[in-house]
Amino acid sequence: MSLNPFSKKKKLKKQEKGHREPIVVKFFKEKDSEDKMHISIDEAEADSSDTAESEVSSEGGKKRRARFIPNDKYFTVTIYAVMALFAVVLFGVVLSNITPVMQAIKRFLSVLSPFIIGAIIAFVLTPIVNFLDASLFEKALKIKKAKVRAGLAIALTYIVFLGLLVLAMMKLIPEVRDSVSELISKSKNIYSSITHKPSSENAEDILLETDDKVVTVPQRSETESSSGKFDFNEMFENIKENGISGLVDEAQRFLPSMLATISDKIPGFVTGTFNWLKSIVTTLINILLGIAVSIYMVCDKRRIAGAATKLVYCIFKAKTAKKVIETSKESFQIFIGFIIGKSIDSLIIGILTFFMLKVFGLPYEVLVAMIVGVTNMIPFFGPLIGAVPGVLLYLCIDPFYALIFVIMILAIQQFDGWILGPMILGDSTGVRPIWVIFGITVGGAYFGFTGMFLGVPVTAVIVYLVNKVVDKKLSDKHIEVS
Repeated sequence: MSLNPFSKKKKLKKQEKGHREPIVVKFFKEKDSEDKMHISIDEAEADSSDTAESEVSSEGGKKRRARFIPNDKYFTVTIYAVMALFAVVLFGVVLSNITPVMQAIKRFLSVLSPFIIGAIIAFVLTPIVNFLDASLFEKALKIKKAKVRAGLAIALTYIVFLGLLVLAMMKLIPEVRDSVSELISKSKNIYSSITHKPSSENAEDILLETDDKVVTVPQRSETESSSGKFDFNEMFENIKENGISGLVDEAQRFLPSMLATISDKIPGFVTGTFNWLKSIVTTLINILLGIAVSIYMVCDKRRIAGAATKLVYCIFKAKTAKKVIETSKESFQIFIGFIIGKSIDSLIIGILTFFMLKVFGLPYEVLVAMIVGVTNMIPFFGPLIGAVPGVLLYLCIDPFYALIFVIMILAIQQFDGWILGPMILGDSTGVRPIWVIFGITVGGAYFGFTGMFLGVPVTAVIVYLVNKVVDKKLSDKHIEVS
């Protein structure tokens, strides 16, 4: 032992574990210490002690039996009965207040949306990080420190991911904006082509055909049609004849209706604009927070997994904890596997639709391809939902375009259903179509488009868990149903 207070003690360095190292659970037996007392009580002594505790001396020296004897068995049964009663009452309260409960769930999920987005991004990018860590920085560049490799792999992955995301937004947003602006500018012509009315803005008269003759009706201005009283020609004639007094008269006649109209429209316009800006800002903040959360999740994924493993083994017994962890892994694989696979599948379908629209020379290719790709995330009904806006749009422009688009979408969806989908997704959900339709219907009814998409993997996980429990119960009862 060194007596020098300034001498440096060598500290044992813990073995550095990389983020790709698996979680290890060790089981050990408790060693008996020397100062621990071991007391063994046989059955006779236990019975005598129980009898002694049950007898209580009174003031008169008499002994009487205790009215209540604690019993672990009855205590456990009581706890189970209280929990069952509480569950029944809670279920009844939820059913009687289903609308507020669903609104609270929506609110809770909206608050957790950055973490949900971050978890999805982390699950998508983690295989890429592991690949770069193992193949590039460990094998090719021979970097020995695990933390350095992990940091470089995460940094390179997110630089490429964010770069591709920014480039896609810079390309897509202007194209979509131009397409929407062009559609808005041509909306009058499209509406006229649908209703078979003349679309010329300079037309002064509209011909109305009757059984006997053709009647020419002057076309009224927008202000006149909305108020029913105002006429520009009359206003100008009044001003021309009466001068300033005519102008004052027309102002007194016109300003009240104009101010009333403006006062009625301004609150709704301001509220709508504020809500629109608020939704855009909230979405951008959630996306940025989701990216930040995903970085922390990828960096600390081993710590998160270790903490979750400790918590499960703390709550359950070892055998039960192992089953809980295995079941949780399978459930996550089903859920995340469907989301990642369907996202890749929809991205490929969107890109393929864009190139096909380019080849056939159909307009608004970026807007229509994006609609088809996004709606393709919904199983079964997604292709139909995505095809309807495109068909209606091309019908307004040219029916031949609509026919080409329908044939093209049918061909693409056949390719997706028979070749691309099974290749990417495989049997990721493992549920029958009836449960898929059930998940889409219930999820869409309560959570909109997001519910229609997430309802399928959630239903798949629930079906998997129910089947696992049922199979275990039947196996314990030695029953096989085929």
